[in-house]
Amino acid sequence: MKNLPYANLSANSGNFINVSVGIITFFVIGWVLVVGQTIILPMMIALFLSFVLDPIVNLFTRIKLPLAISVFLTLLLAFIFLYLVGLLIYASIQNFINELPVYVSRLEILIKDTTLFIEKLIGQPIKIKPLKRLDWLNSEQSFSIARGLLSSVGTFVTFVFKMFLVIIIIAFLLMGKRNISDKVFSAFQKKQANQITSILHNITTQIQKYIGAKMVISFFTGAFSLIVFFSFGLDFAIFWAFIIFLFNFIPNIGSIIASILPALFSILQFGSFAPAFWLILIVAVIQIIMGNVAEPRLMGRSLNLSPLMVILSLIFWGYIWGIAGMILAVPILGTITIIFENIASLRFISVFLRGNVSKSTNQS
Repeated sequence: MKNLPYANLSANSGNFINVSVGIITFFVIGWVLVVGQTIILPMMIALFLSFVLDPIVNLFTRIKLPLAISVFLTLLLAFIFLYLVGLLIYASIQNFINELPVYVSRLEILIKDTTLFIEKLIGQPIKIKPLKRLDWLNSEQSFSIARGLLSSVGTFVTFVFKMFLVIIIIAFLLMGKRNISDKVFSAFQKKQANQITSILHNITTQIQKYIGAKMVISFFTGAFSLIVFFSFGLDFAIFWAFIIFLFNFIPNIGSIIASILPALFSILQFGSFAPAFWLILIVAVIQIIMGNVAEPRLMGRSLNLSPLMVILSLIFWGYIWGIAGMILAVPILGTITIIFENIASLRFISVFLRGNVSKSTNQS
C-alpha cells in the first residue's frame, strides 16, 4: 500500500507524456502540411481523382486493352476535359477584364440610384457619397489589370506544374493499385492476406462510391444551374456554374456562397434586384433537391458526418490550405471515417466522426 502514491504518480506522468506527445505530434503534422503544401496538396487531389478515374480504367481493361494503354487513355480523356473547362473559364475571365469598365459604370449608376432612393425615403441627403470611394477603380484600373496579368504568369506556371504533377501521381496510383493484392499475399500469410485485402476492398469501394457520388451530384447541380443562368441571359454563365460545382464540395457554406455570387453579379449586370431574387430562389431549390433528395439516393447509406466535425474539418483544412483545403475538407473527413469504420481497432473513432448513431450500428 505504501507504493500506491508512487504508482499513481507514475500513471499521471505517463498520461501527461502521452498528451504532450499527442499535442506536439498534431502541431508537427500541421507544420508539415503547411510547409509541404506544394507536394502534399497535389497528392491529395490526385488520390481523390484516382478513385473517380479508376472505373474508366476498369472499363478499358474489360475490353482487353493493356493496363498501360488503359491508364494512358483515361488520363488523356481527363486532360482533354480539364483543358476544355480551363479554356472556357479563362475566356470568361478574359471577357470580364475586357468588360470591366462597363460593369464599373453600371455599378456607379446603381449606387447613385440607390442613394437617391434612400435620400427620398429618409427625407434628407446622405453626407457620405459612396461614388467617391469608387474613383480608385477608374484611376488605377489599367495598373491593376496589368499587375494582375503579370502576376498571373507565375500563377499559370505553378498551375501547369501542379497539373502535370497530379497527372503523374494519378498514373502511378492507377498502375500500382492492381499490384496491391499480389504484394499483400506475398507479405502475409493467406488468412491475414485475405482479411487485409477484404478490408482494402471495402475501403476502396466505399470511398469510390462516396467521391463518385459527390462528383456526380456537384456536376448536375452545376449543369442545372448553368441552364438557369443561360435562361436569364447571365454573363459568364459557365464560370458561375463551375463555381457552383466546385463550392458544392463545401457543405452548407459553399452552396450558399456559390448561389449568392451570381445573384449579386446579376444586380450589376441588369441593374435590378428582381433577377437576383429569382436566381437565388431557383438555384436554392436546385441545391435543396440535389442535396437532400438526389444525393442520399445516389450514395445509398449516408456517412452521416457529425456537423461539429465537419465545421472543425473546414476550419482546419481551410486554415492549412485555404479554399482548396475547404473544398477537400469533407472528402478527407469522409475518407477517414470510411477507413476507421473498416478497421476494428479504430472503429470507435468513426463513431465520434459520425452524427446520429443507430442502435444497430452500436450493437454491431
